[in-house]
Amino acid sequence: MALTPIDETCLTMSTASLPIPIPKPVTRKVSLLRWLIRLYVLVEGIASILLVLGCAFWIGLAVDWTFEPVPAIRVAIWTFVMALTLYVAVRFLVSRTFRRLPDSSLALLLERNCPELDESLITTLEAADRRRSSSLGNPQLLQRTGEVAALQVRQIKLRRIFRFHPLLWKTGLAATLLFSILAFAFLQKDAFGFWINRMALSEVPWPRRVQLAVLGLENPNQRIIKVARDDDFELQVNASILQGHVAPEQVEIRYRLADGRRGRDTMTKVGEGLVGRDDGQRFTYSFRNVAADLEFDLIGGDDRLRNLKLQVVERPQIVSMLFECEFPEYMQRSAQSIPVSGRIELPEGSTALCLARANKPLKEVSIYDPVSQQELPVTVSQAPPDQFTFELQSGLADQVLLITMRDSDAIQNREPYRVVVSAIVDQPPEVSVLPRGISTAVTPQATIPFGGEMLDEYGMEETWFEYQIDQAPPERRTFASQPAGRRRVTEIDRFDLAETDSVSNQRLLSLQPGQQLTLSVKARDAYNLQAEPHIGSSQRFSLDIVTTSELRALLEKRELGLRQRFEAIYEKMVGTAELLTRIETEPATPQADTSEEDEQERRRERDRLRLSGALQNVTQLSFETLGVADGFGDIVLELMNNRVDTEELRQRLEGGIADPLREIATQQMTKLESLLQQLESSFAEQGDTKLPLAPARAQAEAVSEAMKEVLDRMLELESYNELVELLRGILDEQQQLEDKTKELRREKLKGLLDDE
Repeated sequence: MALTPIDETCLTMSTASLPIPIPKPVTRKVSLLRWLIRLYVLVEGIASILLVLGCAFWIGLAVDWTFEPVPAIRVAIWTFVMALTLYVAVRFLVSRTFRRLPDSSLALLLERNCPELDESLITTLEAADRRRSSSLGNPQLLQRTGEVAALQVRQIKLRRIFRFHPLLWKTGLAATLLFSILAFAFLQKDAFGFWINRMALSEVPWPRRVQLAVLGLENPNQRIIKVARDDDFELQVNASILQGHVAPEQVEIRYRLADGRRGRDTMTKVGEGLVGRDDGQRFTYSFRNVAADLEFDLIGGDDRLRNLKLQVVERPQIVSMLFECEFPEYMQRSAQSIPVSGRIELPEGSTALCLARANKPLKEVSIYDPVSQQELPVTVSQAPPDQFTFELQSGLADQVLLITMRDSDAIQNREPYRVVVSAIVDQPPEVSVLPRGISTAVTPQATIPFGGEMLDEYGMEETWFEYQIDQAPPERRTFASQPAGRRRVTEIDRFDLAETDSVSNQRLLSLQPGQQLTLSVKARDAYNLQAEPHIGSSQRFSLDIVTTSELRALLEKRELGLRQRFEAIYEKMVGTAELLTRIETEPATPQADTSEEDEQERRRERDRLRLSGALQNVTQLSFETLGVADGFGDIVLELMNNRVDTEELRQRLEGGIADPLREIATQQMTKLESLLQQLESSFAEQGDTKLPLAPARAQAEAVSEAMKEVLDRMLELESYNELVELLRGILDEQQQLEDKTKELRREKLKGLLDDE
């Protein structure tokens, strides 16, 4: 207001009768001034309030259109505007409009702005004041002063008191703001209504000529994009070109890192969006190796997308996996829980329920089998949401399962989690058996023992012999004792060629010399997943059926070979004994010259080599002698298994040859070997030949003599065999003669019948 300061302590004009009356022109002028002042203050106060509200309207509209703040920020803005408006109303309207304006204060205001009054107005008003009347001077003078004041105030124009330029400026600006708001409301009804809704805290964004949208954010109000840690992220923005929207020339991204750093960059424009073909213009921007959260804004044309955030999260990972396996019936195993860390072995036919747990809640899980090119059904648990289950059936081939997980943050594991399921295919029983105590030729009454073992991982159900005579169909004979689920069988049954039927007492096999018997051992396990059972078989053994005399002839040849082998052993043993006798017993002479010392050194080296050679020969001969003994033992077993042995022959072979040879190899030659080892150690320590050679030489002679005795028995047995062979030849000639005689008789009888 352009008035001079008014004394706030002045009193209002008295309405009581005054000692000196106030002229009416003075009273009317002062009252008019009072109402004009109040009107001035009222207009100025209202203009100030309209200025605040008008500026708040347009500034708020600009801020909201530009930044589109959240409702909480808008509430704070409007609260500040209301507080400011209340302050202006109280400060410039209420407090000034209702303030008291005394006559004296108004008179002073007129005196200061109208010097021609010459203090007549203030004097008149003070003289009329009852409280001051006792101190005033001559009443006639005062009355004269009042007349002068009345005359002067008629000539005063009150507009001189007021400065209208500030008031006009304020009211004009307020009117302009008010008119602009009314024009905006009339001309832009939709925008005005939308702004009113925004003022009412609506969350619907402003419609813009440019409309930006971040691909992947389904909800327009969503501001957070979740990215896997240390992963690259390509931000894709679509600027719509539909429904009257236009694409900006460029889109700028402004980002803020967690450590306070800021930056800006221009997004890459992809191609050129065309109306009718595309829904918008694409812009992209790549964030490399995102390791921490960051915020960013997108600015393109008149659109702004603010307070967007890249939030770093962990990728989904499997932290534990457990297979609850149920095994097929043939395995006879109870259910088992097996923890898995990428690979599991399941027996063929097993059913497994996989229980897997991830490091975070999951939304979707897919399990792909690249071999069958199919996806396995999978169930994602709702509580807790970080677990999923799927069933698996183990087949004949290995499987590789590729597990892809998508968590609640829409993050997918970088590479599919691989679970290798190795199928353990059931193998037929392993039959490792050999016939023992027989050769490739047997008599029709032989019994064939088998040695070895039969193995199966889950147990065998049935074992049998499969045999074939010449080209006849194969037949089977079950074992007397079945394995009954045992995994290992070491007691193998015998195959008796002379076995008879328990009912008819007839032989089960009718074999004739000259035939061939093919024999094998087979076993079947409990495998039942396929039509064909799993049967394990030994190798096929072909046996020639021979007569007793033929078998004995074959065995005699083996005896001859063993005797010749033993003769070589005996001769080598005799040579070893002679080698021990050639080792000198005299020590080296202390006072020998150089030539004698060289000769003694050569002698010591020669004796050391002889002693070492003797020890090596004895060690070798002991094993060879034991082998000859086992050879004669095998002949005895073969005679017994073919049921052609006699007590006398068994005693000759076993008691007279095999047992003495075993005694020589395991006792006498072992003792000789020990003596020679002691001699070798003493020779190495003493460096001379003054050694106890007599015990070793005596033991070597004893071994040689024992071998000579056994060799003599072998020669006796050979003579016995020659006699038996001679007798066998006589019997064969007699049989041939009888056969020839019978043939002649048949021919003669046939001739007589023809003559008749």
